[in-house]
Amino acid sequence: MPRLLVIGVDGMDFAITQQLMAAGRLPHLTALATRGAWGPLRSTTPPVTPCAWSTIMTGKNPGQHGIFDFLAGAATDPVAARRRATTIWETLSRTGWRVGTFNVPTTYPPQPLSAFQVSGFDAPAFGPSMACPDRAYDALWSTVGDYDVFPVSILSPEGDPAALRQHIDLPLLGTRALLSQFACDVYMVSFQVLDWLQHARLGKEMPPGSGGPLDLNGSVAECYALVDDRIGSLLDEWTTPQTTVAVVSDHGAAVVDCLVNLERLFLDAGFMTYETSKAGERKLRWRRLRSRAMLGAWNILKTALPGVARRLQPVALRVRGWAATYQTSLAVDWGRSVAVPSGSFGQIRLNIRGRDPWGILDPGEAHILRQRVCDLLSALRDPRTGEPVYACIAAVEDIYQGPCVSQGPDLIALPASERYLSLSGRTGAPAVPLLDARGVVVPFHPPSGWHSMDGVVILAGPDIAGGARINGASVADIAPTLLHLLGETVPGDMDGIPLKCGPDG
Repeated sequence: MPRLLVIGVDGMDFAITQQLMAAGRLPHLTALATRGAWGPLRSTTPPVTPCAWSTIMTGKNPGQHGIFDFLAGAATDPVAARRRATTIWETLSRTGWRVGTFNVPTTYPPQPLSAFQVSGFDAPAFGPSMACPDRAYDALWSTVGDYDVFPVSILSPEGDPAALRQHIDLPLLGTRALLSQFACDVYMVSFQVLDWLQHARLGKEMPPGSGGPLDLNGSVAECYALVDDRIGSLLDEWTTPQTTVAVVSDHGAAVVDCLVNLERLFLDAGFMTYETSKAGERKLRWRRLRSRAMLGAWNILKTALPGVARRLQPVALRVRGWAATYQTSLAVDWGRSVAVPSGSFGQIRLNIRGRDPWGILDPGEAHILRQRVCDLLSALRDPRTGEPVYACIAAVEDIYQGPCVSQGPDLIALPASERYLSLSGRTGAPAVPLLDARGVVVPFHPPSGWHSMDGVVILAGPDIAGGARINGASVADIAPTLLHLLGETVPGDMDGIPLKCGPDG
């Protein structure tokens, strides 16, 4: 039996978990929290999956571990290959602990831990390359069988009940297969499925923003309950009264109903442009006009005849996709762009000469451009309320510290409410078509599940005081807390500190 069992639940939200606990829907997590300590777990800024899990596993902020998003400019290496900090799994392996992990995000390529590592979300596909050693893959293949590491069908409007159930069961079945073959003192397993389902369904089952209330009869509540059931089985099968258990999530969940189209804002402001010839620019203008006209007609129909629009929506989605295909291959012209937004959380990167591969901005003028960008973003208002969209525009050095700070965004626009989705389409291939949206701050329809700042931490075990509340915890505190509970020295360069949840505080 492991001495330390860590259970990750990607996207498990604190407010939703509280609501479901109060309704009696999460008996196993409730029992674990009652005999231990629990509370909200603050994510990284912004609450992006690869940043947050990297911080959980290293105890360091993105300025130290170098992971700021799934993508990093022109780099195509997976997250774990770009991470510049050692995970506690590697540290514990070197100090004599038998360590295994399964299905943990951002662990591809797998590291040669003392027991095993089988990668989770962001591995390219199920296969031998996601496991180290090879016999860990053999153990999974012979008992669990093949599975899609990232079944995008779960995110589709129709959903995929079979894939959903497979990934609800996967952490338990994989744990049985692996721990029957490998002895572990320290073991981590993660559930990814809840985050995927929240992206797909939460917009239909919770009001905009974060905090709920959640529809207790909906699919998201049912998924929380099923994950709770599988966690109960993990606890029954793989713990004793002497086992320390940690349940952690990388971020929470919110419903976004308003799009902040940073791509269009920066294009219109002249901060960025695309790679096109003169002929290409004329063609681009014509296709934009055609696509915008079609979108305008669709919006009129939705307002005038909503019932007809609902019936025609499947056809409209296909037509919209065809009309917007010209956008998906557009690329930023870095030789004519000085500031470019990226990702989905308001990250802004300046294109500075001498720092960036195609930099054109004089370093001495960077502070002037920063202020111009801050003024542009600060002036944005929600047309529905007249209120500012952003609470503040933060300089990266005020959020991160460490040798990797210069590799990340220069500015991060922090939303005034978690109902705002700040999006740029030039984040991958194919790119997201955003140019035809009317205005910069526009309704996002239908509302969709997204990330919020407050995840969950639950700690239980012989050294944890029962019934204690954890306050002020962040994802950076998890690694030092786990090391402390194992009696290991906490490295001085970790940003987090051990959480106070023992009998003596």
